[in-house]
Amino acid sequence: MRRRNLIIGTAGHIDHGKTVLVKALTGRDTDRLAEEKRRGISIDLGFAPLTLPGGTAAGLVDVPGHENFVRNMMAGATGVDLALLVVAADDGVMPQTREHLAILDLLGVRRGVIAITKVDTVDEEMVELVRDEVSELLEGTALVGSPMVAVSGVTGQGVDELMEALDRVASEVILKDEALPARMPIDRVFTLRGIGTVVTGTLWSGVLDDEERMDLLPRGGSVRVRGLQVHDAGRERAYAGERVAANLAGVPRERVLRGDVLIEPGYLRPTYMLDARVKILKAWTRPVKRGARIRFHHGTREILGRIYPMGAEQVSPGESVPCQLRLEAQAVCAPGDRFVIRSYSPVTTIGGGVVVDPYPPKHRISDERALVEFAALEEGDPAESTAVYLGRSSAPVTADGLVLASGMSREDVEAGLKALVSDGHAFMLGRGPAAAYLSSGLDGGTAESVVGFIDEFHRSRPLEEGIARDALKKKLLASWEPRAADLFLDRMAAAGLIEIEGKSVRLPGAGVSVSGEDGRLMDDILARIESAGYAPPSLGELAEALGKEKRGLVDLLSLAQKEGRLVRVSPDLYYTPKAMSEIEKRLRQATGSGTISVSDFRGVIGASRKYALPLLEYFDRNRVTVRVGDVRKLR
Repeated sequence: MRRRNLIIGTAGHIDHGKTVLVKALTGRDTDRLAEEKRRGISIDLGFAPLTLPGGTAAGLVDVPGHENFVRNMMAGATGVDLALLVVAADDGVMPQTREHLAILDLLGVRRGVIAITKVDTVDEEMVELVRDEVSELLEGTALVGSPMVAVSGVTGQGVDELMEALDRVASEVILKDEALPARMPIDRVFTLRGIGTVVTGTLWSGVLDDEERMDLLPRGGSVRVRGLQVHDAGRERAYAGERVAANLAGVPRERVLRGDVLIEPGYLRPTYMLDARVKILKAWTRPVKRGARIRFHHGTREILGRIYPMGAEQVSPGESVPCQLRLEAQAVCAPGDRFVIRSYSPVTTIGGGVVVDPYPPKHRISDERALVEFAALEEGDPAESTAVYLGRSSAPVTADGLVLASGMSREDVEAGLKALVSDGHAFMLGRGPAAAYLSSGLDGGTAESVVGFIDEFHRSRPLEEGIARDALKKKLLASWEPRAADLFLDRMAAAGLIEIEGKSVRLPGAGVSVSGEDGRLMDDILARIESAGYAPPSLGELAEALGKEKRGLVDLLSLAQKEGRLVRVSPDLYYTPKAMSEIEKRLRQATGSGTISVSDFRGVIGASRKYALPLLEYFDRNRVTVRVGDVRKLR
């Protein structure tokens, strides 16, 4: 049975006793910085292990409550499965209580426990007043109805009850997916003498093995994990939902930043732009206008960017609409990821949302297709989502390629492709992992282009039987993988749309058409060559005598050669088959069992060296003769 691993994250206003409560639960003081000790407040994230009574292994993240450190709070809140919302009995609901709760709601945290702290400093009536205030605050949020426990981190009152409440709620949490590729946003980076660079974070998905190669995004580069720890204990493997420390072999400290992501290769790629369902908080006081500058918080990273509602000029408080976010630095997102947005200045949480498309094209304000694609992707049906990304590709793409192009899981991509092929909305080229897929629209459109191009080729080059296969691919299928292009043409041939013979492609029934002036010219050429016997006019002499370009004559000569009416001895020299037969007969008689020189051969055929040498080279190529020094003998 799988061990339950999850992350519990504190939330609440400054000085409401979060760190004291964490120490009461875990025995650890999570304020590690000297400034935190001096000022008596949490500034950065703190971490501690916590084993719940039912056996759940939890990582407890203690976040700062001061308004100046909300950015750090969000870096810790990301990846939280269960919220521990802390409200001091002597203070009640305060500004960061509200902001932290809004952030948890925007990040999709659906389970929580409310700890009313410092109950040793107030009477029971005050505790009940705070309970009522918190209950009212939770209305309309995902944490409504969450259990509340009165507790004192100083005296220990209620700590056992709080532990039991956490255990009950933890059993309801949907665990992170170990089947997905490994992904870990980095929240701390430091160096240890003799070890090197160490990064920590919450493993959002998958499993991470010691000695595994991972990608470090967004700046790129492959790294090797050399040593894993989970809550200070060495491990060979870490699982989704655990707090993980990983030593990165040979990676300098300055190469890694908080906000970077350790991720399994081939899963996600960095992006400057994404489409998302964005919700603006009702508490925000004014509409967010198109192009407004924002702070985008995703994973453990903050990025500046701008928001562009799709089909609208602004987003009003309380609205939830499709938007495109254009970022000033790269993010690493998957569909379904949650994020928070804050205003640029003054810095305040104004909303958040869900990533729908991590790799969209840039949209205009009135882009109907963008809205249609957004709706299909938001629905989450594997076939519909796969169809969107397949439809964007101008070339066949593999399942691996679609995973990288979409951020979808491989399982969903494969299910989507299977459904699309079954319904005739996509076609498969090849078999196995290397199989490529194309949408029915690309299939039909490309086939139409191929037929049209070949038809035009036939019209402009009537003396050629077809276009060279490689030339056709270079012209129309240049962006395709060569194997996919060949399979596509073979598929067209099987459907009877084209015919392929050797390296040539033509339309069905198409053939060489010689008529009119070309026909008369062909007859003239053949007559001139035939009448010249063993000393026919060269290509240049024919062109000059007929007043034609060499290129035009080459097509006619090549056709005559294919039809067996001429024999090509050299690029400039053609003979009739009858003449070649006679010349070969004379050559054999003159040579016998001996040898023959070029000079001797000239006498045999009664022609100059201009003809004798090309003819002998032709016979060499065709294995009639073999050259030995300056003479030749029969094979």
